[in-house]
Amino acid sequence: MKKWVVSALLVCMATGTLLSGVATPVLGAVTTSETKQNSQHFKPAQQPIHEKIGFNNVQVVGVDANGWNWVKNDEFILPPGTPLDIDLVQTTYGNGANLSRYEILLDNVAMPTLTGEKRAEEAVLRWEVPRISIPESQLPAGVHTLTFVMSDVKGQKSTVHVRFQVAARSTDFSVFEGEKAEGEAIPSDGVMGIFALHGTKIFTSTVTGTWTLYNVEKDTKKEMKSFSGKTYKAGPIMEGQYEVVFTPEEVNLPSWTTTIHVGSVDLYQGRDANGQKLTPNQKITAPAAPSQIQLYSLFPGRWWVNGTGQTLTDSQYFDVVVPDTFAGMALTVTFEPISSKSSPGTSRSEVASVQIQIPGTPNACGPTEPKVTLDLLTQKNKGSSLIAEKENLYSSNSTVTVYQKPIHVFWLSTAADHFLQGSEVPSDEGPGVWAVNNAIVENSKLNWDHTALDLSTFKPERYKINYYSKRDPKQTWCGYVQVIEDNAPARSGLVCDQMESGVAPPSKPISLKTKGGSKYSNEEKIMIESSMDLDEWQKVTLLASYVERTGTKKIKQDGRNYYMPKVEWSYGEIGFGSRQAPNGAQMTSENRVEVLYDGKLIYSLKPSLREDEDNGLSDLNIKKIISGNDAKPGEYTIRVTNTLGYTSCQILSTNRSYNKQTDFVESDELLTLTIDVQ
Repeated sequence: MKKWVVSALLVCMATGTLLSGVATPVLGAVTTSETKQNSQHFKPAQQPIHEKIGFNNVQVVGVDANGWNWVKNDEFILPPGTPLDIDLVQTTYGNGANLSRYEILLDNVAMPTLTGEKRAEEAVLRWEVPRISIPESQLPAGVHTLTFVMSDVKGQKSTVHVRFQVAARSTDFSVFEGEKAEGEAIPSDGVMGIFALHGTKIFTSTVTGTWTLYNVEKDTKKEMKSFSGKTYKAGPIMEGQYEVVFTPEEVNLPSWTTTIHVGSVDLYQGRDANGQKLTPNQKITAPAAPSQIQLYSLFPGRWWVNGTGQTLTDSQYFDVVVPDTFAGMALTVTFEPISSKSSPGTSRSEVASVQIQIPGTPNACGPTEPKVTLDLLTQKNKGSSLIAEKENLYSSNSTVTVYQKPIHVFWLSTAADHFLQGSEVPSDEGPGVWAVNNAIVENSKLNWDHTALDLSTFKPERYKINYYSKRDPKQTWCGYVQVIEDNAPARSGLVCDQMESGVAPPSKPISLKTKGGSKYSNEEKIMIESSMDLDEWQKVTLLASYVERTGTKKIKQDGRNYYMPKVEWSYGEIGFGSRQAPNGAQMTSENRVEVLYDGKLIYSLKPSLREDEDNGLSDLNIKKIISGNDAKPGEYTIRVTNTLGYTSCQILSTNRSYNKQTDFVESDELLTLTIDVQ
């Protein structure tokens, strides 16, 4: 299992860094109270960020410890007859030239006077925008939404929506939901929901007047009934769109209006209901990754995204941050409207979901460098114990098959000991984001700290599983698990364990790099016309695949723990005549070099036979070798053989028996380069 350096983890926790490079906060809108202290989220690096927004010296937008914006919707109430003063602080990132631009929309209408930009030759541009003011004449009583859109020099945008209320003058009246004039008044021109097949709304006004109920279809509305008094019961009303208008008897008082939506929750792609209406669980494709997708609901509520940790409460708008970390995967965005006092009816789900397909190709499940291992735990029934059935599973395109009848409990975990014993035992790769069949799974299918996936919540079939470590998204696992609801067949008694299995090497070409940085690959020919041309060949380096030791891994076998070298295939500069064969590892690499003149060997170098590790020569002086041959004209051939090996194990079955076959597989990578000296 992967062991992590404590100091690196502390740096990540202190700075909020999650992806490689300099990670900076981005829009996501998480309320601080809902963010767990130890939660970690995926955030694109160097995105523009609204650092602070204030209304009349009251902060309504800020940034939490994880780099997501928090928003205080419906908390700010502007007194009547008062202008709205806005304080805005925003930060953008550039490379040399930098740009910070803002645009403000009032109730989704652009305001040309509320735009501005600043340019600077700074990598980080933090702009405290001079105070902006919206006059009271543009802010009638009721609920309003201000949308803040900022962009940088790369065209990247960050959007925040803030909903607030302008209080009515004291000479006006108020309308409340319910049979008494108490609680929070309902602003005019709002939208209310009854999430059922039918339902009822009750309203009470502080003054007497006439209530009128309209059925709204498309752009027309038809009066259904009218009633005079202070309290009005609208309903029962069936699925559809309705409008309630209250007209006070006092002619100097304005009318009050609200819209009632009866039925399921609808989501729209865009800034308002004029955008594309999305069907339940509809899948839409993001234009690019990273990017943002705007979603809208008629009602305020809570939004969240499986996998990224992005959450927003009490909002009609949601700008989904689409990361490139999960290329080829589908994110699920869920919306839950704020509950209202609708009367009982035939219940409809008050949750709406939409899937966002991220462009790109998912991680392959073929044999790769062993970076992450997972354990499979099972429990046959309530009376049995949870045990680790399979351990140290590497990424593979092979299928891991498990049997159980009936299906009871299956968990796929980053560390069996951590799952069984809790926080007292390290979780190795740590909390992760999990995907099944290229779709990010919801938190309810994970354990308490997201280090394990509950496979028993899925139907018995074959699944593709992906895991992404939240500590380092580059640490991933991919494989296939087949769950079969049946008794396990008779076992052969033979098993290939981790000490008998290595990983096949990647296929990458060998090349030689000269002192000036030129690279040459197999079967190339170079003409040398003067001794000065040979100066380039005084310091030649070798680029090839090799085995790199990255640490120590723990293997559990027969109830005992074994510690072995942790190795992986790497590619880069390596010594001529070097060998990498850590004691106990299942992968080895070595190379030898030969220089021939007109087919006759004049120089050779190979690893020592007595050493498991031989660094060889960091570079080779080809000019010196040619000069040692009196610089005779003719063809000099440089031949490099890179030998890569790994252990393989497989269980072979016949009609009557099983046999375990182990072998050490070697393959040679060749490079032949000809230098023609004139």
